[in-house]
Amino acid sequence: MGQGRGLDVSQSIGLGVAASITAVLGSMLGLGGGVFLVPIFTLFFGVDQKLAIGASAVAVATNSVVGSTVHLESRFTNLRFAMMMEVTTAIGALVGAIVGVWAPEQAINFIFASVLVYAAVSMAIKRASSNEFVSDGPDPHGLTGEFHDPATNRTVRYIPQRLQLGLSMSTIAGVMSGMLGVGGGVIKVPVMNVLMRVPVKAAAGTSAFMVGITAVASSSVYYSKGKIDPTIVVPAMIGIYLGSQFGSRLTRRLHAERLTLIFVLILAYLSISLYVKAFGYTLPGQQ
Repeated sequence: MGQGRGLDVSQSIGLGVAASITAVLGSMLGLGGGVFLVPIFTLFFGVDQKLAIGASAVAVATNSVVGSTVHLESRFTNLRFAMMMEVTTAIGALVGAIVGVWAPEQAINFIFASVLVYAAVSMAIKRASSNEFVSDGPDPHGLTGEFHDPATNRTVRYIPQRLQLGLSMSTIAGVMSGMLGVGGGVIKVPVMNVLMRVPVKAAAGTSAFMVGITAVASSSVYYSKGKIDPTIVVPAMIGIYLGSQFGSRLTRRLHAERLTLIFVLILAYLSISLYVKAFGYTLPGQQ
């Protein structure tokens, strides 16, 4: 598919369907969909890497608007916590986008694969351990969150921990977001869940709100460099819009352990694929 210009109807439909599937997963896990969309577009459709990242940044913003609405209604999103974390994330996103526009494709694939491994391993470790979080104690910043979990039919209350560490990691998440077009959720969800003791559904809901703001910051850089192709962006946005509505609603009914298992398995496969491509090879069925 090369640069992605002049796509036929079947190719556009294929991109739209793929984007829809990534949006279901992205909304469920608070990742914005880009963490799945970029590898799928490049590995299975042959889309130019930088155009895929640019399209992903725009689509992630769309996914955030749609998906975060449902998370807000369910009270999974902690708005005060999200805005505090987003300050450092947005700054990192601008820096990462500038680097990403000029970085070699093989380097981007290797970095992307490493980020996916980090996310998969950190969540797998958390899944194997107890799912404890802090619900009582001092809260000097007023970040305490509370929501009703329909899957377990109980009210969950939590207080985010290790704020300084979380803000530092958010800067890194922003850099990765701008460089890879992933919205930063792939790093922020594990950070909030594993390090900051935020329940996975609250982490996903809060991240879903944040990734749209982050994606707008990075997509402006890709647009200025001519890396936004409408023939790729439009089917990606339509697919993201449809899939995100279903995925964010499905989150309410699934147990957190199942969400984490889906997360780990898919990211493990995509990370292996990107490592292989970084060294000049492809797995069967990929481009």
